[in-house]
Amino acid sequence: MTLAELQGKKIAIAGLGVNNQGLVDYFREKNIKFETLEWESWPELDEKLQPFEVLFRTPGLPYASLPITRALNRGILVYSQTKLFFDLCPCPIIGITGTKGKGTTANLVYQILKQGGRKVWLAGNVGRDPFDFLDELVSDDLVVLELSSFQLQDLHKSPKYAVVLNITPDHLNHHKDISEYVEAKSNILRHQSRTDFAVLSKQLPRWFAKLGAARKLFFDPDEVARMPSRLLGKHNWHNVAAAYTVAKIFEVDENTIKRVIAEFPPLPHRLNPIRKFKNILIVDDAFSTNIESTMAAIDSFDQPVILIVGGYDKGLDFGALGKKILSSPHIKALIVIGQVAPKIISAVAGYRGQIANGDRSLSEIVRQAMLMAAAGDVVLFSPGTSSFDMFKNEADRGEQFEQIVNQL
Repeated sequence: MTLAELQGKKIAIAGLGVNNQGLVDYFREKNIKFETLEWESWPELDEKLQPFEVLFRTPGLPYASLPITRALNRGILVYSQTKLFFDLCPCPIIGITGTKGKGTTANLVYQILKQGGRKVWLAGNVGRDPFDFLDELVSDDLVVLELSSFQLQDLHKSPKYAVVLNITPDHLNHHKDISEYVEAKSNILRHQSRTDFAVLSKQLPRWFAKLGAARKLFFDPDEVARMPSRLLGKHNWHNVAAAYTVAKIFEVDENTIKRVIAEFPPLPHRLNPIRKFKNILIVDDAFSTNIESTMAAIDSFDQPVILIVGGYDKGLDFGALGKKILSSPHIKALIVIGQVAPKIISAVAGYRGQIANGDRSLSEIVRQAMLMAAAGDVVLFSPGTSSFDMFKNEADRGEQFEQIVNQL
């Protein structure tokens, strides 16, 4: 798709969320006419779409939803901001996906390449909107782009450099099942050519790793385990190993790579120690939106942990998290919050520590956790699911938590 092909078309942009605002501003700058659509129900959106020729969907609008299916059947071209960026971007894209670790890995790759002398741009949830700088890009630049399953689901191109960290069940309120979720993720590799690179975890399914024609490089966390790092937890060795492998493709020297890794701080709301109060370490892991990330957070500490967990119900099975809690003797107490509280309480049946149902304000929950904790303990806020039942989004969840903690 080119800008010339969009001129004169009847274009709809469905949803004005964060993911589409950059596209709206870009179209206005280029004098491309469009209408934005908001809706309360699928039938309402379906009716509103009828006069249009091109639809740009927000990532939060499922590709398999009824309005999208009917739009395709009527011959409407369904596109997304991500698809258009892939069409228009004049330089190689380093696309990074995974159920967890995308933000940390994308930031780390960006910092290593930048310190290694490359002109590199960071885009996605952890960086700028790619349409903010699209016109500044030249062919020798690099764009590091964090890619979710929502963005990948209907992607018709793959990045020249693809990084896949892990794939575990997530967003099952958006995808009809785990197969559709994995299928969406697979588009990051599916369209690669022989001149492209795929940086992959050794833990990925064998069939997945065989997708596409790119040269496959498998990263090994053990290779970086001895490198000094400010990042907590063994799971972050995984992210560091992926970034290290990408850096070697671009021939960044070893000393630069190791220096950046050693200096790289935890990202906000990602297993970030934010305060030590009365010798109790308080850790903000508010961006934990799946059970695997909370399980990794649990494994990051040897000290007694008061775990604040729970949130929006997006269809996850908490059985594995329950087993992790039951088998982790350092989990001293649980405060279970949000819609999923009954599921988590059921999953930890037989737990011998303290359990509290946090059906109150976040400030009261934090105060309760501090009362449960003693000197030398860790208060860990790692929800393990999305935030929409209590907060605007994960960033709002983390910011509120930090504000409360800093007022103790």
